[in-house]
Amino acid sequence: MAFSSTTQAELRSLLKLAGPVVLSQFASNALALIATAVIGRLGAAELAAAAYANAVYYLVFMMLTGVMLSVAPRVAQAHGAGHPAGVARALHGGLRLALLLAAVVLPLMWGVASLLPQLAPTDIRADLSAQFLRVYSLGMLPTLVFIALRGVFEGTGRPQVVTGIAFGGLLWAALLSPSLAFGWGPLPRLGLLGAATASASAAWVMALALWPLALRRAGKADLQQIGHEVRALFRLGWPIGLTLGAEGGMFTVTTLLMARFGADVLAAHNITLQAITAIFMIPLGIASATGVRVGQAAGARNWAGARRAGLLGLALSTTVMLVFAALELLAPRTILGVFVDVQDPRNVQLLATATLFLSIAALFQTVDGLQVTANGALRGLQDTRVPLYISLVAYWLVGLGLGSLLAFGLGVGARGLWFGLTAGLIFAASALVWRFLTLTARQNRKEELYP
Repeated sequence: MAFSSTTQAELRSLLKLAGPVVLSQFASNALALIATAVIGRLGAAELAAAAYANAVYYLVFMMLTGVMLSVAPRVAQAHGAGHPAGVARALHGGLRLALLLAAVVLPLMWGVASLLPQLAPTDIRADLSAQFLRVYSLGMLPTLVFIALRGVFEGTGRPQVVTGIAFGGLLWAALLSPSLAFGWGPLPRLGLLGAATASASAAWVMALALWPLALRRAGKADLQQIGHEVRALFRLGWPIGLTLGAEGGMFTVTTLLMARFGADVLAAHNITLQAITAIFMIPLGIASATGVRVGQAAGARNWAGARRAGLLGLALSTTVMLVFAALELLAPRTILGVFVDVQDPRNVQLLATATLFLSIAALFQTVDGLQVTANGALRGLQDTRVPLYISLVAYWLVGLGLGSLLAFGLGVGARGLWFGLTAGLIFAASALVWRFLTLTARQNRKEELYP
């Protein structure tokens, strides 16, 4: 199929931006991936304890991440409108917002950690979960700061610097995590806490490395307007945060429900989630790039260009995820072997359960890539309220409702929860794509009537 020269140019711009962003997302997510791979070698009890702690942590952390994702579209629209002062204002406002969010939520995480021994199922090592949560959450502030700093480079179309620093942090964690977990050389054997310490310290390394570069690129901001910018970022970001929280909450509650089927099933669920989350970094990076391209076009009042950028992003994301879905169906042991020893006879049941979950995830992640890219395109239009309402219905009514009914009401078991997750994402993807098409068609009609 032939593309017009305009479409080809937009596709090249999208790929040029998406490539480094995808790599950055891979590197950032690989911090958790490395921790899971290391913990998986410590034992099933440690893996289940970390999964339980992560379920609690990410429910809150994803919402904070969503709030901070408001920086990139604010930067993109300011950059597209040729307003450098707006770029600087968005960065400095984002840094202050990150500090405020961490100051409120970090003490909350430590309080929750103290309650885990009373909340966790009896076959979960709650003491290990609590220790892991306390140390792992120390990476919260630098991660939020890193997202704000990253937004400057992505919003202005220069993400390569972020990619280099993200891989530097990945190398730090890859060396430190097994060293602390297993006590290599002169280092102490810290087990689960070693993996958590490595992840948290890597977040600090990346934030501190990117800080001066982002400040130099954005320039100075009018300090008198920073308070207004913090409020503007929060108004734009809180629906994004709750949208991610709705999705993350669905995963968190599903993980907690999965614990009712035993530690082995919970460990298999966690491995499957980690595997598809690693792959999910590709559409997540495409979604970020799509949002930037849509935002830059919208800032320049080029609504046809905004629609084109969104549609290309959706097509690219879906194509990539279909390829990985085929890989998961054809070679599941290759993927799962990253996290557990597939030759160990003790892992036979765990691998069988994880393979079943991964077969369902093939469809799951295809529509997940579609919905996250549609969400990114809508953020580029600074449309965040309606996507929140769609997510609440999709994830909590459709996803959790149907999943619980299948798993417990109809006796389908643990896989019923995965069927529910998939149904929720199908609903979300359909509604979000429709929303983007409707908004851009409306703006195009306005442009034709009032050029």
